[in-house]
Amino acid sequence: MLVVVVALMVIDVLLAVRVRTGPSLDSGRAERTTRDIGRLFSVIHESEEARHVLAAESGTAPVPDVHADRALVLADAITRETATLGLDSEGTALNSALSTWVVNPAAGIQPLLTTTDRLAAALDARKARARHEAETGQNTLFALHCVFVAALLLLLGGLVWTLWRRIVRPLADLEARLGSLAADAAPLPPPDTRGWLGGVWSEAERTLLLLKQSRHRATQADLALRTDAVTSLGLQRILAAQHSPGPGVDAHGELMAAEGLIAGDFFDTLALSDGTTALIQGDVAGHGVEAGLLAVQTKSAVLSALRLSLDPRVAAAAAWSMLSTEDERFTTLVITVLDPGRGRLRWLNAGHEFARVRRADGSVEELPPTGPVIGSFVTVPEDTWEVVTTTLSPGDLVLLATDGLTEARDAHGAMLGEQTVTDLLADTGPDPRETVRRLHLTAQHHGTDWERDDITVLAATLTDPGAANAN
Repeated sequence: MLVVVVALMVIDVLLAVRVRTGPSLDSGRAERTTRDIGRLFSVIHESEEARHVLAAESGTAPVPDVHADRALVLADAITRETATLGLDSEGTALNSALSTWVVNPAAGIQPLLTTTDRLAAALDARKARARHEAETGQNTLFALHCVFVAALLLLLGGLVWTLWRRIVRPLADLEARLGSLAADAAPLPPPDTRGWLGGVWSEAERTLLLLKQSRHRATQADLALRTDAVTSLGLQRILAAQHSPGPGVDAHGELMAAEGLIAGDFFDTLALSDGTTALIQGDVAGHGVEAGLLAVQTKSAVLSALRLSLDPRVAAAAAWSMLSTEDERFTTLVITVLDPGRGRLRWLNAGHEFARVRRADGSVEELPPTGPVIGSFVTVPEDTWEVVTTTLSPGDLVLLATDGLTEARDAHGAMLGEQTVTDLLADTGPDPRETVRRLHLTAQHHGTDWERDDITVLAATLTDPGAANAN
């Protein structure tokens, strides 16, 4: 629709220029030529009167030179104008008749008058046609203006409908969902009802407060979990748990803890309500029980926020709420949302080291950070991280890995490195399980110091975009 409106505007301008410059230009030339013919007749009459006076005195008289010169100049001007109007023959005939009269005035002015009448009639016809063309152009221009106004109104209506469907309604749904979540929690401050957007923002703040309360409750249980082996095994399962991806997506991930069962790394896949699939991966600073407990809290907060809002930025803010009181710990976080139906990939990268997309042709693209790591030093979590979008096609592979993979060291202290992992990724196929297995084997063969850091790898690819579209 926008293209149609622009095209109508261009046509409108061109037609307006044509209406102003086309017929009006021809009509102006015809008017000038008519005036020159009138002046030419005046010169001829003055010359004839002068010849009669001279003839009465001497019996015969030529055309006076002054009159002949003025008449020839006017005839040349008339000839040039008639040539531009397409009246070459009439202008030439007038010039020839005038030249004959100047040389032989005794032959009379009747031939000159006859050619002048024919030229005047042709000029009148040309002026009438110019007026008709101008009227036609004005009518067409008016009709085009009406079409342009109708198209513009249609475009504005479509824009209003799109804003309502894509922005207003989703924000209203988000407010309702956040309100229902806060209604089941402990007593919270009442929502702000000053304006519609104010209500949405107030509900979001209440939800963040609820997440902080959840973190506080989890912290109270931290001491009881430290020495409980059964609970530690449960925490390890939570950190390495992987939900089923959504339609059209195949995903696989593995976590190798540096100490015992509990790691500071976490990952998961999550089928979202809009048919997309979210991949999350994080790396809490340190490893062992304390890092694992914080990783479990952070992972739970991120999953809950994604289920509620579908917005990675809200999920990052939820993760921040888990670390906002931690002075010495922070976490990296990467959230990628695979959308098979639209063929796109959205991501938020909070300082995570290794996030890549291996294209079907073997090229590898980085999903660079869109904000800093998450920690207490972040003061405005709502505006800190951005979400970036790129294309995603069948055969492309999304790979997320913690720095334990790239920083794996051999006996001489040399790290495996991002470039080696990237080159290995470029040589793999689109199978997530095979890719994860090869990367872990590479880290083992490199001579990893298993007590140095946790290693987590998560890969996903598109399988059947039609399944996502069908849903």
